Amino acid sequence: MKRMSIAACLGATLAVAGCASTGNTSIRRETAETIDQKIHDDQTTQQQVRTLFGDPMVISFTDGGHEIWQYDFMTTRPNGTNFIPYYGVFSSGSRGMRKSLTIIFNNGIVWHHTLSASAVRTHQGL
Repeated sequence: MKRMSIAACLGATLAVAGCASTGNTSIRRETAETIDQKIHDDQTTQQQVRTLFGDPMVISFTDGGHEIWQYDFMTTRPNGTNFIPYYGVFSSGSRGMRKSLTIIFNNGIVWHHTLSASAVRTHQGL
């Protein structure tokens, strides 16, 4: 009976501790190849990009006056060791993936664009 209680508590904890995501979900499933099919340098307009991906998370400008739009999306999952009694107090973290779509515009037309995807890890504790 005691083992069933422990198993039920562990199962409930793992069920609650799911994935976390943040950012612009419109690029969640995008790859460099799918982006290149949708965005064409010297052809695609700002309005077309906004229609495809919505408003960017960050807008900035280069020294030369080009407008830069940044779209970011990150998803993470907690490490399984976070849920080990006592061990999780001293060492916890997460792992996941971050995507970043950067588009540089020249007079309202895409000048350059790139999508990068990187593995991310966090760690806290000793």
